[in-house]
Amino acid sequence: MKCGLDSFNLKNAEIVILGTFPGELSLCAKAYYSDNRNQFWRLLGLEYHDFNGLKKLNIGLWDVIESCERNGSLDKNIKNEKYNDMSLLKDKRIFFNGKKAYKYFLRAIQEQHIDLIVSEKQILPSSSPALPVSFEIKSQQWNNILKRK
Repeated sequence: MKCGLDSFNLKNAEIVILGTFPGELSLCAKAYYSDNRNQFWRLLGLEYHDFNGLKKLNIGLWDVIESCERNGSLDKNIKNEKYNDMSLLKDKRIFFNGKKAYKYFLRAIQEQHIDLIVSEKQILPSSSPALPVSFEIKSQQWNNILKRK
């Protein structure tokens, strides 16, 4: 069983970007989006690992899955997942980093028997290099985070 990362800036953030579970490089580095092939930082117009920049944008990071079994970094290999407490997202604006994050979120709130009220939620194209969509197309949708700030 692998354990995920602690949330980043969750308590103070207005916006939370919610992923599924950290990849192997992020788990080893103990920092979100540590695979430099992942487009996360570029999509937000930030330098690699600019966590202060995220705070300035009032953005927090977290994953739906707290722990799971998984070989490698692909979400399709996730098994026996345990979810983080989604009730902590109450009144936040949630942007899902990909469809899988949203799928696991729906499972989590159903399993936790919570009717979560959030101020906004939107599914964004995954920042993962595994999603074969151009940076330009991803960027158009990710800009919604910054436009509504």
